[in-house]
Amino acid sequence: MPGETILVTGATGRIGRFVVTDLLERGYRVRATTSRTPESCDQRLEWRKVDLASDGDLGWLVEGCSGVIHLAAEMGKKDRMRALNEGGTERLARAAEDKGVRAFCYTSSIAVYGSGRSAEISESSPVLSIDRDVASQYWALDYVREYGRTKLAGERALMRVANQMRCVVLRPAVVVDIGQIIGVRDWSLFKRMLASHRHSHHIYVGDVSDALIWAIEQGLAGRGEAGQVETYNLAEDDRDMPRHIDFMRKAFAASGDRRYRVVSAPWLIDWLHDFLRFHTLPIRNPLWRMRFSSERLKRAGYRLKFGMAKAEQLALARLAKEARTGAQSDFAGQSRPV
Repeated sequence: MPGETILVTGATGRIGRFVVTDLLERGYRVRATTSRTPESCDQRLEWRKVDLASDGDLGWLVEGCSGVIHLAAEMGKKDRMRALNEGGTERLARAAEDKGVRAFCYTSSIAVYGSGRSAEISESSPVLSIDRDVASQYWALDYVREYGRTKLAGERALMRVANQMRCVVLRPAVVVDIGQIIGVRDWSLFKRMLASHRHSHHIYVGDVSDALIWAIEQGLAGRGEAGQVETYNLAEDDRDMPRHIDFMRKAFAASGDRRYRVVSAPWLIDWLHDFLRFHTLPIRNPLWRMRFSSERLKRAGYRLKFGMAKAEQLALARLAKEARTGAQSDFAGQSRPV
């Protein structure tokens, strides 16, 4: 509860920065991990430099912490994924158990499902094979398949270790901040046309942070069974107008930026592009055809704090402000005496 110390791994990442700020605003003390040491003027924030992929005993890292929010993960380098996403998670969880940490929240990913045979995905849906890479299970590049498999291996590692801690695994959809919502305009024209019809699967980073803290607070309050690992999807796939093209149309109206005005390619072209890219045509659904349910999380009592509608409002407001500022700059330049 407020005043207690929460360890946040991966604290300088996209989600971690939000989580650290949110925890401090709610009165917690934060121990944050990083590969470097950022400056901080908040006495309630303590930085620890660590390599979870290679460091052995992590008792020193969790000593004195009531909860752990584990965000650190390797997403790009295949040769480090197993060591960090599975091995680092297991060592951290064992240290937390040994040091009496009461609540542990692990951030996984919807990537663990791969490409589903069903388009409707719940926590009980089939997941990827952990022991070997089966390309036909996931329409994705090899490093993305490895990421999904090793994040799933991290979940299983936590399940092996959990004994006294109350543990939650969150599987968020595509986590975005305001800049990334706006950033669709920076995609190539081909990508904007090809992907415009796709379901975006976006979940706002502020909601991910809030859900992680909710999960930790549930554990700290003693809710749930000790040693139990609860798994939840975190998505907003049931919202209105979830496609990239839906946002681009609103963004063009707000900004006049012609990069948001594209002709949407038929979904069949997108499917054929994936076939040529991955050299496989499994009887499975690509990500953009899948839908991830958060009903289990809702039944547990969590509701999104912001929602993508609010996040998109903030993005559109920023775009409108940029457009006004640009127009004022142009007017000022034209008004200068020669």
